[in-house]
Order: sequence, then structure tokens, then C-alpha cells
Amino acid sequence: MSTTGFNLTKTGTGVRVADFIAFVSDRATERVLKTFVLEQAMPHVHVVIGGIDDAIAYVSKLDRSPLFLLVDLHNSAMPLSDLARLSEVCEPSVQVVALGDRNDVGLFRSLLKIGVRDYLVKPLTVELLKRTINVDDGKISPIATARIGKTIVFTGTRGGVGVTTIALNLARHLADETHRRVAYIDLNLNGGAANSMLGTTSNNGLNDVLQNVHRLDPQYVERTLVAKGSRLFVLSAEMDLDAAHSYQAGALKRVLQLLCDSFHYVLLDISNPVDPLAVEAFDNASRVYLVTDRTVFSTRQTIRMLRYIEDRDNNPATSLLLNSPTAASAGKVETSDFTSAVGRNVLHEVQFESKSLSIAENLGEAPKEKSSTGFNQSITRIANDLTGQHAAVERTLLHKFKLRKA
Repeated sequence: MSTTGFNLTKTGTGVRVADFIAFVSDRATERVLKTFVLEQAMPHVHVVIGGIDDAIAYVSKLDRSPLFLLVDLHNSAMPLSDLARLSEVCEPSVQVVALGDRNDVGLFRSLLKIGVRDYLVKPLTVELLKRTINVDDGKISPIATARIGKTIVFTGTRGGVGVTTIALNLARHLADETHRRVAYIDLNLNGGAANSMLGTTSNNGLNDVLQNVHRLDPQYVERTLVAKGSRLFVLSAEMDLDAAHSYQAGALKRVLQLLCDSFHYVLLDISNPVDPLAVEAFDNASRVYLVTDRTVFSTRQTIRMLRYIEDRDNNPATSLLLNSPTAASAGKVETSDFTSAVGRNVLHEVQFESKSLSIAENLGEAPKEKSSTGFNQSITRIANDLTGQHAAVERTLLHKFKLRKA
């Protein structure tokens, strides 16, 4: 594998490729790309002989994805599946161009549907690249709708049911284990538990962006985020308990739109589901996780909350997470009785965890794997459901079974 001699921008935690990355299969294409980036005076580029697997491995290690990403499909037996894997490690704002050997209209249309901006057929030329990639504007000719991140809402049937514990550890997992870029919004403007559990301090950024919605742009919003590592960022506020706050209608929607352009997932932690900001969050959610427990009150609230969440125009997909935040076992509603009463299956049941969770939260750390195995496994399963990884695992197992049977 060889690279061009151009410099890459370094950050404290890794390589930050600012402009252009390309993985191609042959030297002739590599030479054309070198000529193109030199003519365009692109200072931060990375041109490599390699395939999609190499691209995935490289991009997954970056603090930020590049502006442009060109990948060669020459050695890809399943280009759509391979590009879907690549999309999982790229920020939604990345503009992907696929390069192939055949002029296949069907493949071209399928690639556009999954968010690839353009499909170029070899032999590649500098003029073709110039017509496709507008370096001055930082854009590729608009053929397909840009891919955006997902807005995920977490709320509960009552206080203390474990909404923040589950949502925050899911955010950690997505950022650290699956290399997604995650924005976490704590909608409790008077100060929720998220910052304490992360060991961070609120800068009142959430209040700032909501008050200045008319001035918002991507750079403005990103400056208000508090970083926890290179892929997890928090937007919160800790206003005085007696402080009054009201915001322009649609303010949160605008913030979410900007964040979804740069993050794979925007997770919202809602403590009061009838707060105006919470209502706006539900109205713009692509997925809602309702955290509940095995009490009679929560069973009744689950029925009401499901109706409240799903009875809106966007009709967000809603999943139930059955948590056990306390050690008490006697007198709890049986899981079978719970599902029968609410008329809905539970996506996952999180078992009670010992003192290790409390220790981790007080220290602002992630739960230790050995002492919190059950809880961490639950978070992994929820993450797999959200990212679709469980489906990929099932397909792999089914494929292996068919091979053994054959």
C-alpha cells in the first residue's frame, strides 16, 4: 500500500484528514488523482492503493471524516453491502464518490439510493474529476439527497427508572466501540445527570443555541458542544432552578438539523415528556426508546406514553426497554403480564446491576466490564439493534449454516 507525499493534519488524538481521501486499485488511477489534487492545490489529501476494507479500517480511526471520499469498487463482490459498511464509520456529511469498471445503470441508481453522491466509470480523467468535485465550494454535483444522522429520543415512565444511565452508556458504546460520532443532548435545562455521569461540566450551550436560533450555523453549534473524547459530545444547560426559559418555536428542530449533518446519532435525554422542548424532540425523532420498570404504575404509564409518543405525524418507531433499577424482586409485575397489559413486546430487559454502576456514575466513568458484565451486554444488544448489527450477525450465521448444510 502506498500513499501520496502530501501532508495530513494531525490532532491530539489522531489524524484529521481535512479534504480528500481516495482508495483505488491501480497505479494509473492513482496518478490521475495525484495530478488532480496538485492542480486543485488541495493541501490535505490521502491517496492510497487499496479497497473498501482498507478505507473502512482507515476512516474508522479518524477523529473526523474527510470532506470527500473516493473508493474503488474493482475488487468488491458485493458493492452495496461494502458501501453500507463504509457508511457506518463515516459521518453523514461525508461526500462519497464510487469508482467502478462497468457502466451499470442499475448499480448507479442503487448507489444513489444509499447516499453515494456519484458513480464514475474508469478510465478516470482529471477533467471528469473537475466536473464531479467542486473544490472551491466543497461540494459534489448534487445528484442524490445527502445522508443525515438519526435523532434518537430516550424517555421514561417515571423518575429514577434509569433513562440517563442507559442512554448515556449507549452513547459511550456507539462512540467508543462502533466508532460513530454521537451528540448527546440533556434536555433538562436546570441540570440533568449527564454531565456528572460523564465527569464533564456544562457550559450552558443548549440555552445558548436555543436563544440564538436565528444565528445558528454548523460552526456555531459545534462550539457549544462539550467534548468527551473524540467522538462523543454533550449539549446541555445548568440554569438556576428559578430561572424562566422560553424559546422560539422550531428552535430545537433547527439545532437537530445542524447536528444531524455532522453526527451519526443525536441522542436526546428527556426527563419531562410534556415540556415544550420534549414535544418538539418527539416530533422530530426517528426512533424513541421508552424506559420502564416492572411496577403497576409504570405499566399504566407505558400504555399512556406509547399513545402520547406515537400519536403524532412523524409516528416515530418506539421500543420498550424494561429496566430493573432496584434490587427488590418480590412484588414486581411479571414480564409476561407486563407485555400482555401494554400489548407490546419488550425490546430488551436490563437486569439489576450491583454497586459497580453507582461507583462508575459517581466517578464519571464507564462501568467496568468485569464487574458490570450483564449491564454492558445489555447496552451492546441495544446498540446492535439501533445500528442494525444484529441483523448482520444473523445473516452471517445463516450463511455459515447454509454452507455447512451444503
